[in-house]
Amino acid sequence: MTTLDSVRALLPEVAKLADDVERDRGLSPALLDRLRAAGCLRLAAPRSHGGSELAVPDVLRVVEALATADGSVAWSIGQVALSQLIIGCAPPATVATVYADGPDVYAAGAVAPKGRATTVDGGWRVSGQWPYVTGCQRASWIYLNCVLVSGRAVVTDGDRPATRIVLLPADRVGVVDTWNTLGLRGTGSHDVSVGHVFCPAEQALSEGAETAERAATSIAQSSLIIASVAVGIATAALRDVTDLATHGKRPALSATRLQASPTFQERLGEAQMILQAARALVYAQFDDDRSGSAVDVALRRAGYRAAAAQATTMAAEATTRAYGLAGGTAIYDGATLQRRLRDIHTATQHFVVGRNSFTTYGALLVDADGGTGA
Repeated sequence: MTTLDSVRALLPEVAKLADDVERDRGLSPALLDRLRAAGCLRLAAPRSHGGSELAVPDVLRVVEALATADGSVAWSIGQVALSQLIIGCAPPATVATVYADGPDVYAAGAVAPKGRATTVDGGWRVSGQWPYVTGCQRASWIYLNCVLVSGRAVVTDGDRPATRIVLLPADRVGVVDTWNTLGLRGTGSHDVSVGHVFCPAEQALSEGAETAERAATSIAQSSLIIASVAVGIATAALRDVTDLATHGKRPALSATRLQASPTFQERLGEAQMILQAARALVYAQFDDDRSGSAVDVALRRAGYRAAAAQATTMAAEATTRAYGLAGGTAIYDGATLQRRLRDIHTATQHFVVGRNSFTTYGALLVDADGGTGA
């Protein structure tokens, strides 16, 4: 049985627990155990340490399936996979330390360089506060992107501040309870803070060009993880409204059941086509066979983000249409469609699926300066 098969068998239980996950703002230990048993905490862990090391499209399929049951659970598992991709870029000895107790490592982290790493003997002194660290309360390891500082001066890389991703055991990192949000409440994406904690040099991604490229690609691909969550949520939203119609809903003051309404049929059909286009766009990113030149690599990474931004927008549109078609039934707190609407519109606010992704991609297409997005 594949991981995807195991996850599909688990979906009814994930859906049943969705209200609890949202209320508790995180995954319960019992649910986490079930997800672990299904292989969800080793999706991107290296085979050399017992992990599944799935290809990214296969990771996306698992995340998409989970999102049809609960967007928060899918988002959480997707971010664990991203964390494992980034950890895989660390020095081999550090990777071995992270996976010393097995491949099911709940890792978390922050891509945005919100903290500082000051050079000291043998490594860095890390400090700062990072937002949006999904699952930080459950994590055993946390990666943090930092601006490099030497003495009192920021180290530069050309005309930009130099950055480095460091890895810290979770017990060296504080959690700041900030996650009170519109949607995706069950992800527990609180801030984390670090106060002048020493990080050994070997617990950071190396300066090498190959490592930097791998990490940059992993971060770019993370946007597709977000898009796969959005596609899964939209799939479930359209399923919800389809079920509502086929079970006989009759709109207020209407003589026609929803199922028989030509207007409903037209709008539902269009929403399904929007969703199918979004899904196709996500997986099409892995059909490209461009050469490995520096320009092509940058264009591919920018393409991941632009595709994720477009697919997420389209999935949000399909979800919004499903919510509208459901009428007053969808407005109550207990309605799954209401939660799906809140979850997907929270996902659209993430910076990696923002409109800047289109600017970067378009700039590269015309050989112009696309800023920092690639």
